Amino acid sequence: MSMHREAAAPAPRLVGPAVRTLLWFGGVILPLLALAGAIVIGLCWMPGLFSATMCAHALLIVSVPLANAQLLRALHGESPLPSRRMALLHSFATGVSAVFAVLFLPLTALGVIAIVYFGAGLLLLAPLLSLCAALAARRLLRRTRPQGGAALGPLWPGMLLALAIVAALELPTAVTRIGMSMANGANPATRDRGVLLLRHLGNETMMRGLCYQIPSPGTDLVGVLQPFSFPIGAEQARAIYYRVNGIAFNALPVPSALDPGRLGLNRDAGASIVGGRAAGLRLAGSRIEGTLDARAALASLDWTITFRNDALNQQEARAQANLPAGAVVTGVAVLDGASVREGLVGGAALRARQQAAQASGRAPALVTTAGKDRIMLHLRDIPGQGELTVRIALVAPLVLNELRLGFVQLPSFSERNVDIGDGMRHAVSLESASALRGAPGMREEPGATLPFALRGELAEPLPGMGAAIVGALRAPSDTHAWSPDPSTPGGAIVQTIVQRAARIPRRVALVVDGSVALAAQREQLARAATSFPGNVELGVIVAGSQAPQVFLHDPSDSLASVRYLQDIAFEGGNDNSAALLAAWEWAAASSDGAVVWIHGPQPLMPGSGDALLQHYRQRPGQVRLFDLEAASGRNVLWERMDGIAALARVPRIGSLHDDLVRLLSGWKPAAQQVVVERSRAGASQPAAQQASPQLARLWAGERAMVLRAKDALATPGEAGELARLERLLAATAQAPGAPALAVPEAAPSGAAAALAQPGWELCLLIALALVAAGWRVHFHLRTPYPSSPHEARAQ
Repeated sequence: MSMHREAAAPAPRLVGPAVRTLLWFGGVILPLLALAGAIVIGLCWMPGLFSATMCAHALLIVSVPLANAQLLRALHGESPLPSRRMALLHSFATGVSAVFAVLFLPLTALGVIAIVYFGAGLLLLAPLLSLCAALAARRLLRRTRPQGGAALGPLWPGMLLALAIVAALELPTAVTRIGMSMANGANPATRDRGVLLLRHLGNETMMRGLCYQIPSPGTDLVGVLQPFSFPIGAEQARAIYYRVNGIAFNALPVPSALDPGRLGLNRDAGASIVGGRAAGLRLAGSRIEGTLDARAALASLDWTITFRNDALNQQEARAQANLPAGAVVTGVAVLDGASVREGLVGGAALRARQQAAQASGRAPALVTTAGKDRIMLHLRDIPGQGELTVRIALVAPLVLNELRLGFVQLPSFSERNVDIGDGMRHAVSLESASALRGAPGMREEPGATLPFALRGELAEPLPGMGAAIVGALRAPSDTHAWSPDPSTPGGAIVQTIVQRAARIPRRVALVVDGSVALAAQREQLARAATSFPGNVELGVIVAGSQAPQVFLHDPSDSLASVRYLQDIAFEGGNDNSAALLAAWEWAAASSDGAVVWIHGPQPLMPGSGDALLQHYRQRPGQVRLFDLEAASGRNVLWERMDGIAALARVPRIGSLHDDLVRLLSGWKPAAQQVVVERSRAGASQPAAQQASPQLARLWAGERAMVLRAKDALATPGEAGELARLERLLAATAQAPGAPALAVPEAAPSGAAAALAQPGWELCLLIALALVAAGWRVHFHLRTPYPSSPHEARAQ
């Protein structure tokens, strides 16, 4: 017993004050300072940084100063030698120091420089210095207390345990980086293996963070070796994210741990795409007001949207929206308090000119086309801690599946960089001279200015569902309507509604997106196979990871088609352009073909989009394309095909099954369809058939949309016609109670601009030429010129 007490008694201090101070500073004080600094930085600038992984890292780091302090106290004779458990803890803490020293090794040079210039570089050297202090303390303890060497035990068990724990914490991020690099490779097989690896073992939060070009909050080895760079660019990361998860990265809020607003990043500001979500930017209010004219089969709507910016800095709201079928945007204005600032409405060429313009020359709001029946909204300069309201005026034709009823689908967002809270509702107030039928949640009431009204509050449509539908009862005899043509004295825009035999295609290719966005609607697709028309040749093509193949539908065995659709493996996200190209070529083998495209979001740049676009431009009327959007989102292919006359969007009235069956039923034998024609006429029209001026706006907008799509190839005559149509849109009277939303004239671009009308550069050149000519005449009159060369030499 006496010998044990003597061995356990504190030993005399055999280490000098200088060495003791260095060991305490490097092994205990510096790790605590580094941990405290990381906590302060996280709380002040990145509160979302403290994930479960980072808390585990913090606990690992805490073990280092505790174990070192216990060992240094034993070394200095202030406590007994550590027990076996404490010795194991110290070997574990030494392993933690070693792992983090390796992780921070690429930053060692930066830490040395920071010591010289700022003095804070010691924090970057904390893992390395704590490791050196721990090893030095162990060596000194063995030298001064040889009998205690066995008590410390070997280092390797604790170091292996520390390495295993850190590896387990960092394995998901390391696997994610490896998978992202593989998915971005040049070899297709390697890309597929990378996508498969990410789909099963990838870290979704980290993948979404790479889409914003924000580093992961973890300290994985690969990430530290590249602390200020990224393995791939933002566009590649976003494409990989879609291929892995089947949804666009901005369909979900920004992860709190990777909030770009808190990190001061907004890489998509001023871009021509919606891009990533903006931190602190949300939809504060939305109102849809207007009137439905059942006799003229049109709707005039004003969509007023209020954006709230909770961040301190000024931000920009960008969104894509689905409009009613055939809708035309007639004006946009920004309402800022009591002031009203007019925005611009145009096509892709106007968007490019606005992107190239200086900040002072850009419109406060810009609305451009983003494919048929889809617009892109740019709203600039939303003040920090403030709100900004934009009002979009549009006119849309009623969809007439029958003469007795016309309906319009309300506008809705398809992609946005703002958040929408669960409690946010779109306030709807519509009036009409005829009875209205609304979606669930809307009330039928007497109108303020017209006999009938619909009012209610509607939530943002869920994925896979279309926006709300509003219908208006009409008399079948109302087949003619007209409105004055302001651009032609005595002229009129005449609309005629007729019912004709439907144009039935001979071949129909049904292209089904194999992405995971359609997995929830598998049964609806399968049930629709029992209603496929038997009078047309129909083939099903799945747009998946495999090469597209045509499955021929047998009308006598519809169950085979049902089983085929049920067996589709919906996974990830797929580029549909190759399947659409194969469908076009198969349908084009007949004299009249059609392609029905059932799909979800398509944010990828289409690989076969150019070939498909070439087919539609060279043979525009041979194959019609009907777009049935099962889940809303960005559609790059649809944007690139803007202006193709053979494209049509199928209105989402009900479920996917009902909408698909309704479309295919229109191609059964003896099917009828309602056709609406609008044209310019010069003769006088019956006064009883006169409609609102919105009919002229609808005609002018439809014609202007066609010319805007051809802006880069416009002839001088088309450029002048586009200018006249823009003036017609601006001059037409507004709906009662609507703000003055004048549409500025869109200047033609390229060669059309030079041929259409002289710009200020040409006028300035002509003025300078006239001044030079006048000066030359004046010079000739005042200067005595010699009459011959001899006289000139004499002078």
